[in-house]
Amino acid sequence: MAGTGRPPKQDRRRANAPVRGEWKPTPGMGWQHGPIPECPDGLMVTSREAWQVWMRSWFAAHWTQDDLPILRQVIRLFDKVERNDASSAELTQYRQLLDSYGITPKGQQDRRWTPPKADAPAPAQATATKSKYAHLKVVNG
Repeated sequence: MAGTGRPPKQDRRRANAPVRGEWKPTPGMGWQHGPIPECPDGLMVTSREAWQVWMRSWFAAHWTQDDLPILRQVIRLFDKVERNDASSAELTQYRQLLDSYGITPKGQQDRRWTPPKADAPAPAQATATKSKYAHLKVVNG
């Protein structure tokens, strides 16, 4: 019979720290592989809008061309859920796929993804004349 030994101590501590990987800020915003892929045919307007939102979101920067077949399946499941036509098994699959592709906050946390940093330097704007102070940075004191 499994579990017949003594219960673990309430104040036990790990000898080593659990390792899951480093948090990675997203390198950019939205789909990074050319124009946004076409949404599958036959979907409701809300589903097509969701596809566009997902593809423009910061977490889409982590997706590759190889992810497209499954992402198309996710949006089809989204459409079924929106129509209230999904079985309980499809609802479970839908939730798991949303997590797996980082669409939900849980999925983003599991993958250690963070949005792009707000303090990332903006692209340099071209100016007619270059200031002699252009190389200096503002420092909060």
